[in-house]
Amino acid sequence: MSIANLIVHEVQKNIGSTKAVLVARPTENAVDEQAEKLAEQIGNLFNRSGMNTGQFSNPEGSETGAKLPGLLTQFYGNDGFNDFAAFSKACASDFVTCIGEVEDAEGGLLWFNHYELHDTHFLFIALLKRKHGMVLNADLSLSQIEQIELEKLHMAMRINLTAWAERDESRYISFRFGRAAKVESDYFTRFIGCDEPKVTSKETRKLVDVTSAYCDVKKLSVPKANELKRVVAEHCLEKAEENERIDLVQIAKEVEERFSPDEAGLFMEIAESESFALDRDMFVEKAALKKLTRYSGSTRALTLSFDSSLLGNEIRFDEETNSLIISDLPKTLLKQLKK
Repeated sequence: MSIANLIVHEVQKNIGSTKAVLVARPTENAVDEQAEKLAEQIGNLFNRSGMNTGQFSNPEGSETGAKLPGLLTQFYGNDGFNDFAAFSKACASDFVTCIGEVEDAEGGLLWFNHYELHDTHFLFIALLKRKHGMVLNADLSLSQIEQIELEKLHMAMRINLTAWAERDESRYISFRFGRAAKVESDYFTRFIGCDEPKVTSKETRKLVDVTSAYCDVKKLSVPKANELKRVVAEHCLEKAEENERIDLVQIAKEVEERFSPDEAGLFMEIAESESFALDRDMFVEKAALKKLTRYSGSTRALTLSFDSSLLGNEIRFDEETNSLIISDLPKTLLKQLKK
């Protein structure tokens, strides 16, 4: 990741108040080693699960609604910002307007950075919070200090500027709210100017369901179905590790070449049907992909989870009695049972 621009502003606002004040930094922050380390930490927090995706309702901006798309149109072009400090200050001013409408929202530090990764330009905006900490001085005395909270991320967004500038039809905005209340997530969505956002975990679960539906339509045997699901899971996990979107057409091509070369187009037909309506490119959540390679379920008294490759081998399912027959039990479980 190569950082081109970085600046931090402060939004002062207390919970229970509608008064919000912007303390704007006049010039960009230096992109030094500390800034790069902090950017990496914030990026790692952002790439955890729970992401939403979308695109601007109006990519060029308009007189009404969110200011961000119009500000990008004004300040960004040819892979760069003509005045990043002015752009960020204008964005921060609009953020202050949005947050001031919500009494329960709290201010913080607004982090802006523009960076390049794999020949693609991104804009990252995050709301960071301060917290109290302790430091041990040279004389071994303790002092209280203020520091940036990096255990969790409150609200953040990332725009694929390259895709936006090319008016790509993909969902080029990714954002997350952490554990923010709905009233807070709503004002952040208004600030972004995003159309109906899609939750990555839900879209990933739909992809899992599409894969299962394809196996059912093709009437694949359990071993073949498990093999196919593992192929899809491995493809998606590789993309998730790189924080890249999956290409659903590419997955369909790989699946059909290996499992049904005589019937091309069926996977996409199912994926784009009214029942699923999946986008052709999307982010996936690693946790939600587990259902492709694992069976799991629970009641109040029992939790069961096992790798799909065990079904038909160490684990057999009896449809008549709706029961599982398990052999080769874990040694730790056997030890407990034999006590």
